Amino acid sequence: MKIVIINGSPRKNGATAKVLNEFAGQLASKGADATMFHLSDLEMTFCKGCCGCYKTGQCFLDDDAKMLSKTISEADGLIIGTPCYVSDVSGQLKAFIDRGHFVFEQLLKGKHTIGVVTYENYGGSLAYKTLKSLFVFSGAKTVDKLIIKTPFGSNPKAGPQIASKAARLHSSIKNNKSSFLCGIINFFVLNFGIKPFVRKKGEAYQGVLQHWEERGIPHRTI
Repeated sequence: MKIVIINGSPRKNGATAKVLNEFAGQLASKGADATMFHLSDLEMTFCKGCCGCYKTGQCFLDDDAKMLSKTISEADGLIIGTPCYVSDVSGQLKAFIDRGHFVFEQLLKGKHTIGVVTYENYGGSLAYKTLKSLFVFSGAKTVDKLIIKTPFGSNPKAGPQIASKAARLHSSIKNNKSSFLCGIINFFVLNFGIKPFVRKKGEAYQGVLQHWEERGIPHRTI
């Protein structure tokens, strides 16, 4: 069982990182291979908006964003954590979302996810909304969430919550559980939103169809 944990904070020892480290420990204790990536450690260029990846299936920028997307594609589960900055996710995380080939390529198809947000004053639920939209639009099975109000840079006292949610993620992956509502939303987003759009693009989106074939997503009919 492989689980990728992404720390979207620029701080490697801040509140978000501490929560994610505890998730990693809980999952490891259950035998899962949980690997954490700090976006602040990675070499990652901003998306250039060329749309070339939709045609070729690959980004021309050869950096750590490509490596991390590939690692996610090979995992069973994903936890993304971010502090709330200006009522949304961190800039580092947004930059990776733009580069990660998530939505059109359905990177998270069948993967079990948890979103984590730490905030001090306001906007935690708004930042989580960004994560939830990313998960749902990318084909994920959303398992749980953790939104913690805590002073900046503190050590959140959330051990019991983290243990419970880590256990739920582990069980969801092990038993391949999925909520009925999540499945319905994924179905409608993909088949009535993404597929018609991609099909209209024709040759310009051949790279997207290539990713669908690799992930067992039919695209000949809608």
